[in-house]
Amino acid sequence: MEETGQVFQRSSRWLTATRVHRHSWVRRFLTFLLHLAYRLVLRLEVVGLENIPDRGPVILAINHISFLDPVLVVSVLRRKVLPMAKAEVFRDVVLGPLVSAFDAFPVRRGEIDRRAVQTALEVLRMGGVLLIAPEGTRSPTGALIRGKEGAVYLAWRTGALIVPVGVDGTDRFKFNIRRLWRTSVRVVFGPPFRVEIPEERSREALREATDELMVQIAALLPPERRGVYANVPAATPRYLRPLTAPENFMALRTQELAPSEFVERAETP
Repeated sequence: MEETGQVFQRSSRWLTATRVHRHSWVRRFLTFLLHLAYRLVLRLEVVGLENIPDRGPVILAINHISFLDPVLVVSVLRRKVLPMAKAEVFRDVVLGPLVSAFDAFPVRRGEIDRRAVQTALEVLRMGGVLLIAPEGTRSPTGALIRGKEGAVYLAWRTGALIVPVGVDGTDRFKFNIRRLWRTSVRVVFGPPFRVEIPEERSREALREATDELMVQIAALLPPERRGVYANVPAATPRYLRPLTAPENFMALRTQELAPSEFVERAETP
């Protein structure tokens, strides 16, 4: 089976834009089934959907405690979201076709996967929404582990907004479903940020900006989920600039898509 990342790189610009923005009938049908399933097996609370701009490039940065995390986030938004998924999933007989139907693309963990980076940049160039778990893997304890720099790097190079997302409760799903219990799950979308890093400070600043992002994710979670960021003070970020002015955020939500405004910085990974 051909990996989604390869398809993106070989596609025309028009075809790539179609994949980034348009929901296929298969994806719509699966989303419909998921929403029916949520009513049966979850007590789902979603907070902060108003923080997602209607147009333009956005990175959703989530904590990762269960296989359900990306499924929930992808399916509750009206905008099409393209998730990054570990490459091993695409070789699974059941999960492989499922993640492909949701236009996920693979990333090889434990190395610098240039193909995945280029695919992510292309999604953002087209004004798409990208889903990333900055921790890089599922937390074994359910509490935050140290984040990796990929999400902040992509936001910095493309000018995309980055939205922290906190997910709580999904790790109890497997236990509860065996007992026919509904699982309480809470998904919180925080306010969006821009990443502003001077070129001369890029290396060390990426690390600091990543920790700033993880602190924002931690603030959306209950204390027991905050892990290594539990005792990090929520100071004013140096490199994450919040969009605090309502008029600025409303302009972002209603602006026409103009990829040319952010392509230039994205050309060089």
